[in-house]
Amino acid sequence: MTLSSGDHRTYKDLIQNRFPPYVQTSGWRGVLASFLNYGLRFPFIGKLLKRSFSVVCAALARYRRRGDYHGLYALLIEVLLSNNFRKGNTYRWWYLMRFAVAVAQERQINWLIRDLILEDNLILIGSLGPKPWEGYDTAYAFVGYSLWLFERGDIQGALNMIQISARADETWGYPEYLYGWYGLFTSGVDSVTHFTHAVHIDWSFLQRMKQDKTCQQHPEILHEVQKRTVVSSS
Repeated sequence: MTLSSGDHRTYKDLIQNRFPPYVQTSGWRGVLASFLNYGLRFPFIGKLLKRSFSVVCAALARYRRRGDYHGLYALLIEVLLSNNFRKGNTYRWWYLMRFAVAVAQERQINWLIRDLILEDNLILIGSLGPKPWEGYDTAYAFVGYSLWLFERGDIQGALNMIQISARADETWGYPEYLYGWYGLFTSGVDSVTHFTHAVHIDWSFLQRMKQDKTCQQHPEILHEVQKRTVVSSS
């Protein structure tokens, strides 16, 4: 199944990123980290430096600027598989995972480059990622996994991932919106309930529904969502 076929929304249209996905380093710590990240190439020193979140971020930013995605993902996978940020710094681990997913999406959108092996690795690593699975970064990562699986035609897998995403960040309406959108392609999903929940979180999703060509093919669902949201807000 492809999201760019027929009248369906494109992959780019379906992605929603609330915050900049790219690692940033600033101030004197950023300058120091940018200098130290060159030491990652040396085995012993590099092993120590990879414990520093700032140094890792500086190295990832450098790889991305150079377009060295092989180096970028080699470092990301190594860091995500290590225990450096799994214990006590899980929010940093999920920040790096969101970055990994976002860059893969960027390459797919801008250059039509898709790496299925990388996607599989990120899905597997994320599924075994440190808990609690909470926060926007975690939710974004699982949305990415969900979209990749949906593109492959794995509807159940996509639904499993979007459920985790919706629970991870209940202040972000997009997972609920996407959950409802998936329901247009399969049975057993109450699209109206999920769309309505998304609109309750963020009213902009109602306009998004109206503009979505797939949703336009289900006017009865759009009507019911509008009715429920208007009643609940009155």
